[in-house]
Amino acid sequence: MNLQKRLSSVVLAIFLSGWLIAGLTAYTMEKRNARQDTVHTAEVLLGTAIAARSYTSEEIQPLLIDKITKDFIPQTVPSYSAQQLFARLGKKYQGYTYAERVLNPTNRQNIAKGWQVEMIQAFIKNPELKEIIGERTNMEGEDFLYVAKPIQVQQQSCLQCHGKPEVAPPSLLKTYGYYNGFDWKLNEIVGTRLISVPTLIPKKQAQKEVFSYLLMIASVFLVAYTTVSLIVQHWILRPLDAISHLVEQVSLHRVENLQLPDESFDELGKLSKSVNRLIISLQKALSNQKRSPHKKQRGDNNNRQLGANNKQQRTHDK
Repeated sequence: MNLQKRLSSVVLAIFLSGWLIAGLTAYTMEKRNARQDTVHTAEVLLGTAIAARSYTSEEIQPLLIDKITKDFIPQTVPSYSAQQLFARLGKKYQGYTYAERVLNPTNRQNIAKGWQVEMIQAFIKNPELKEIIGERTNMEGEDFLYVAKPIQVQQQSCLQCHGKPEVAPPSLLKTYGYYNGFDWKLNEIVGTRLISVPTLIPKKQAQKEVFSYLLMIASVFLVAYTTVSLIVQHWILRPLDAISHLVEQVSLHRVENLQLPDESFDELGKLSKSVNRLIISLQKALSNQKRSPHKKQRGDNNNRQLGANNKQQRTHDK
């Protein structure tokens, strides 16, 4: 594996590790933020439902009091108006469901059951408690987030329909009977209004945000990685390849006209200058080595001639 592949592998491994860590961190934060946004939206919708109840009780009922006595008009019931309003808002806020549950309701469809009863009792035991936020799993095994607020009898007009059966409008008694939804007391907590949202909604919202975030990081990394790869290729790998090729030629004693470009002033430029000086020194050494054998040969010939002369002289003396 060459240097570029090893550098690419290291950079890729570092990126993937950081990418996964950033993804997990971002998902945790986005999930928390998405939950907070969901709770905030639910609180706003609850406030809207409460406002609809108050408007119906204070503005609509007094105008139709004579008609209510003769005929039951559901639109004058605060709970009905709040739920109808939310049914229309639910088209925009898909997955959000609104309900009002009471321990002793006039309409038995609104009776509290199971965990709803426990939540109402918690409001009764702690009148200062204004809101409960939690998560539960329904009978189908689906997890959901809920925001609940207490239903408290705060107006005397409420007791006209929920006080004693004797003073209730005949139309109400005719519709729901004499036994349900009566004997409420002023300032008494009788139920809860709550909004439920599947936890899948904030999870999907968090996943969408994290996907966009990771895609952006990957795009930035791709641009940065390409740029760095080109820089490494041009400024590091090419000079190193040139030095490697030059050293190979030197090892084969091919030092004629070898020279590295040394215009740059970085570390590789300094290395190139040092290699060039080394080549010059090597060229001189090789040049001297080529001249020295001729000198040695002339010296050997002179020695042999001197020996032959000495031998002749000794023969003559004899």
